[in-house]
Amino acid sequence: MANPRTFFDFAIDDVSGGRVVFELFKDAVPKTVENFRALSTGELGRSKYSDIPLHYKGSIVHRSVAGFMIQGGDFTKGTGKGGESIYGEPFDDEDLSRPLDSEGLLCMANKGPNTNGSQWFITLKDCPHLNGKHVVFGKVVSGFDIVKRISEIPTDEKSRPLQSVVISHCGELELRKVPPKAAPPRGRSLSVSSTERKKKRRHSSDSRGSESESEEPRHKHKHRSKKDKDKRRSSKDRDRSKKKSRRSRSPDDDRDRDRGGRAASPREETMEELDARLEREEKERLAAAKRNELEELKKRASEGESSGGIRFKGRGRMKFRDPELDRRDRGDGDRFRY
Repeated sequence: MANPRTFFDFAIDDVSGGRVVFELFKDAVPKTVENFRALSTGELGRSKYSDIPLHYKGSIVHRSVAGFMIQGGDFTKGTGKGGESIYGEPFDDEDLSRPLDSEGLLCMANKGPNTNGSQWFITLKDCPHLNGKHVVFGKVVSGFDIVKRISEIPTDEKSRPLQSVVISHCGELELRKVPPKAAPPRGRSLSVSSTERKKKRRHSSDSRGSESESEEPRHKHKHRSKKDKDKRRSSKDRDRSKKKSRRSRSPDDDRDRDRGGRAASPREETMEELDARLEREEKERLAAAKRNELEELKKRASEGESSGGIRFKGRGRMKFRDPELDRRDRGDGDRFRY
């Protein structure tokens, strides 16, 4: 498991100075790390002993030595004589084996052996004279230039910075969790691909022909109207139930049978072949209906229908004949006078 990371946001004379990020060595000194981490987040609230918030926020850097270290963590008095651990009393040195051999190390300040509280210091160089005296429980992973800038602030005779250096904000950083990989969509495309793979394994040569023949109808099928799709779907379901037990035979099977060998195992009609066959039958039905309609129109035109004094002649030509004039021509005009 990854070590936790915490941060300090420093303000110098009420002006933001930047952020320093620490990695804490929880795998080596878990008790010391938990003390520093909880004081950084302030999650424990007020102390049961002093009724002071157990939180580094608002505390100051009370000591700074250029080229050596900066020190803070006294949130009770701010002078270097206070501080309090989350355990109430000073706790023992957890591990003194790690040397102070580089800059940017985060260490516990103490008053002697087994007197750890809340005060900390950050090294600006290797400090071999402190080996075996202070617990090293973390290191700076980001913002060490801010630590150097704080160490360069002028100080008084007691190494106290002449400018106010305050921890304006502090807390723990959470590691980003990698989002889980989304499952591939489940739909017809997967079933079609699996069907094609099975078809290629069974009949590699025949499947190439059937796919090329059914590719064009499948593209045309996408542009059909919703009504035609519903009609085709219902007819497809009916035909599928009727044809479920039937088996189609490929030309290779017929050739094998003609040669006297055993017939190859029959295969079921694929979805692509079923779509192509249904669309072909639909086109044939529409073409036959159109032919019948044209034949009916030709028949009517040849018979020459007439109604209400209108006589049809030729293609679209008509001649109006008044029924009254026809009666007068026949000599019946006097009978119908009013």
